[in-house]
Amino acid sequence: MEEKKNVFKIYNIIADWFAANRPQELMEKAYLDKLIQLTGKDAHILDLGCGTGKPMMHYLIGQGLQVTGIDGSHRILEIAKQNLPSAVFIQADMRTLRLNRKFHAIIAWHSFFHLPAEDQPAMFEVFKDHLHDKGILIFTSGTEHGEAWGMNGGENLFHASLNRDQYQTLLEAHHFQVIAYQENDPQCGNATVWIAQLSLP
Repeated sequence: MEEKKNVFKIYNIIADWFAANRPQELMEKAYLDKLIQLTGKDAHILDLGCGTGKPMMHYLIGQGLQVTGIDGSHRILEIAKQNLPSAVFIQADMRTLRLNRKFHAIIAWHSFFHLPAEDQPAMFEVFKDHLHDKGILIFTSGTEHGEAWGMNGGENLFHASLNRDQYQTLLEAHHFQVIAYQENDPQCGNATVWIAQLSLP
């Protein structure tokens, strides 16, 4: 089912709606500030599923960090390039990402959870391959194993999640240590947020 396997194609359809309706008040600021605290302001960040670049990439770049934005939707990236003309954007499916470079942090905010549950475990190898040792991973997830659909811009968007123990196991298997876990954060749109650090043996 195409709508389930490649959600980025739906974003090609709803790009203008998404750009107009994506909240811009930076409710994610506490997590981004924590990221900056962990990496320092000279860090290179990989934003997987960067969307239109606002508000998160915009904030990080404004704080002096180097941010590379990845998104599967070419229409979303057209808007992102208008929003942040000097930033680096790459159109790619995160599942097949092979940049052959490493970053100090990876953000997969409200993007990783668009992948089918069966595609999510392999992403932890992708995360590890694109991080320096001691690099930081931030991602959002659901709280239990399952699938959900939600109407956005007149289109049905697919979401999936593993459960907390499954993510914990995957992180540990790929040498990540969980620094923070916040479930259904009321200050951040009820997002469930993971922050983990890579510690290579």
